[in-house]
Amino acid sequence: MPESNPPNNFACISYAEDLALITQAVKDAGKIAKDAFEANDAKVWDKGKGHPVTDADIAVNDYLAKTLMAARPDYGWLSEETKDDYSRHACPRTFVVDPIDGTRAFIDRTPNFAVSVAIIESGKSVAGALFNPLKNEMYTANLGGGAQLNGKTIHATNPGKVENCRMVGYPRKFRRLGWPKMDTIVANSMAYRIAMVASGDRDATVSFTPKSDWDLAAAELIAREAGATITNLGGEDFQYNHKSTSEFGVICAGPDLHALLLERITPVIDKFKTSQDKVKDFGFMGTRMSDRKEDMQLLHLVIGGELIDPNKTQFINLEEVDFVGAYGNYNDAHAAWKSSAQRTVDNAHMRYFILHAHELIDPDKDGIIG
Repeated sequence: MPESNPPNNFACISYAEDLALITQAVKDAGKIAKDAFEANDAKVWDKGKGHPVTDADIAVNDYLAKTLMAARPDYGWLSEETKDDYSRHACPRTFVVDPIDGTRAFIDRTPNFAVSVAIIESGKSVAGALFNPLKNEMYTANLGGGAQLNGKTIHATNPGKVENCRMVGYPRKFRRLGWPKMDTIVANSMAYRIAMVASGDRDATVSFTPKSDWDLAAAELIAREAGATITNLGGEDFQYNHKSTSEFGVICAGPDLHALLLERITPVIDKFKTSQDKVKDFGFMGTRMSDRKEDMQLLHLVIGGELIDPNKTQFINLEEVDFVGAYGNYNDAHAAWKSSAQRTVDNAHMRYFILHAHELIDPDKDGIIG
């Protein structure tokens, strides 16, 4: 199918050209994120309302802003890590950026995060690139040009029933709603969850919490071009030219499965809207990090020892491994690791590690062992 071109007299840059630009940019930005992940020394702080950010998010954001705006100075800009200047309302096309979608996954040392960039025009995505640097997965799409994963065309699945479908979401939420048994996994990045559906790796994803334009703009286009249906919880298409950048949840699946999921969700949303105590009746829908509470214990172990080779993970003597301690959150574990790592100055073969034990004993991150 030939790609569509802009209907106005704005600069004659095709969507394919824009896609090539952002694809290279997210690939290069992904290296920044990957290097920071591997260094494992990112600074973390709370930017408000329990939303963490790292210096890696800022570094990726700064790189993308410099690179993309230099190439397209007359485009608007919207990013999770930049104050909204409303240029998206004044410019024919706008970059919509999430430097690291899935910052919690980045902090928790799991590989389900991605660099996401879209270009929007008239409130719709026309080009999108999404890169998971740890898995070397590049998802791309431009309007009318299909969707690709590492250059190969991808298609969403379309099972005809909810039961046993491969869902990306939080298991406890579905259990609380009485949904049938599904093959459910967790991924903290909304954009990456949608991309997995687009590629056929998973059948569907549902999020009951509000999502932002930068979470959705690139992944939504990729999913649509792969044949999936993606809407908010009310079954409405996404628009990226509203005053607010927040969207009412997400349903993404093949057309038939999407209809079945929407059918289940509609009465829930109707009850939610009329509830007199939304926190009491539907608080479980708004929880974060796999339905975890803010103070839920996330088990981290800090250990160290002398290695046979400093570039490999084989200890010289397991009986002499130094167990520094067990910690219920990453910040405490990181502080202990940093303090212990000072002991390695005089011994290049001495190394300390943070083991994210909660990922091993609770792989679905739903509070249930195994």
